[in-house]
Amino acid sequence: MFHSWFRVLYRAAAATILLLPAFLFGSAQAHSSTGHETHHYDLADPALARAAQRYDWAQEGKGNRAELEKLVADDYVLFRASGKVTNKAGLIALVCDPHGYTNPYTVETPLVRDLGDTVILGGWVNLTGTDNGKPFQQKARFADIWHKEPKGWRLAFTQVTLADHP
Repeated sequence: MFHSWFRVLYRAAAATILLLPAFLFGSAQAHSSTGHETHHYDLADPALARAAQRYDWAQEGKGNRAELEKLVADDYVLFRASGKVTNKAGLIALVCDPHGYTNPYTVETPLVRDLGDTVILGGWVNLTGTDNGKPFQQKARFADIWHKEPKGWRLAFTQVTLADHP
């Protein structure tokens, strides 16, 4: 399986403690659009592996709104590290904030729990980037819950918890 989870997670400003969910594991591959090395989960379902990878990539840089709209469920819920709760629109606003930028990241200590049509992808990430021109760093564990729908795999839920070490 790949990502997610994360990855997920968000253009996290140190003051607001956000996290990009998201999340990659396993063997290395080159990211075709940025050239950086990324990792993916070794998942049995190649469609989920592709969705998770696309989700991670959609969170990097300035964010890819169109890709996030496709991959995130309409009833998505994010439990942010700050304790705040947000939805799909809130996630997309965080990730695609024009005043922020998230550097490519790698998920460490990946976690995969395959429950059939629902799969939990998680791990630990060290997110870095800029928010309003100021650098940020956020270290956190995350868990992304993916659900298989008629139109394919969609991200349904993310939980983020600050953690200094994997």
